[in-house]
Amino acid sequence: MRDVASVEGSRRDCMELEFPAPISLSVIFPAFNEEANIRRTVEAARMVLPKLAQTWEIILVNDGSRDATTPICDELAEQFPEVRAIHHMVNRGYGAALKSGILAAQYDYIFFTDSDGQFDLQELEHLLQYASEYDIVTGYRAKRQDPPHRLINAWGWKTLVRLVLGVRVRDIDCAFKIFQRSVFDRVQIRSVGAMVNTEILAQANSFAMRIHEVKVSHYPRRAGKSSGANLRVIARAFKELFRLWGQLRNVTHEQPGLFRTEGLLTEVALYRRDAFDAAPSGGGILARSVRVDSDAQSKVGSNCFAD
Repeated sequence: MRDVASVEGSRRDCMELEFPAPISLSVIFPAFNEEANIRRTVEAARMVLPKLAQTWEIILVNDGSRDATTPICDELAEQFPEVRAIHHMVNRGYGAALKSGILAAQYDYIFFTDSDGQFDLQELEHLLQYASEYDIVTGYRAKRQDPPHRLINAWGWKTLVRLVLGVRVRDIDCAFKIFQRSVFDRVQIRSVGAMVNTEILAQANSFAMRIHEVKVSHYPRRAGKSSGANLRVIARAFKELFRLWGQLRNVTHEQPGLFRTEGLLTEVALYRRDAFDAAPSGGGILARSVRVDSDAQSKVGSNCFAD
């Protein structure tokens, strides 16, 4: 009998190892003109996520794309129950897209990465190993696969951020980060552009949140064009940097974060159907695909358009 019990125990141990970790995970993919990449990225995520999380969702935030990204996101949301699409009617910027995704996230851990396929989603496992111990786990690119001018811009930006804000992170703009949901009970997002990573980490630094860095791979972009080196994007980032410097001087430990601000009710209204879809629990469930206008004024009908 003792031998049988031992065998059964070993079987149970093996089965437990094969099941996903008991965590819930929201994955956000901001996208702007990514028609050539978005489907491949979502399909890769759907292969990886069941191995890493017990409950998970994918949130596509289409930030006013002018190519076929919009219908592709809708197709993916219709095809896969774990996928939802949020559409900005106009291009509002990377920070605005990330904010929309975070506000729509339902689960305990929130991860985001770009939808261009330059990261290996299997390496999310390395971040999850530390996610329960640290408030934020951020990747840093072992060898950044970008053109020389972007590498120079990134080095200059990192140096400036260290001098102005005191944030000492190897790769502040690496789009491979996971957060405990509670981070956004205190951290706000005001930046609409590329400054958003700096804003989040600067506030986290002010609150003495625990941040851990993990080396990740980075691959050349297969298709499409990045907007990160756009002069208008760079100029807006500089403007937001010095605005953030001024705001951080007034940050207090009582600051209400993204999930606690009054604006949450306005934002969430845009991601819901008219009177909430009925759920067995009596609550609401998020629509498969929604449209969000640029000034956060909704006239939401049964198809979730905000015009």
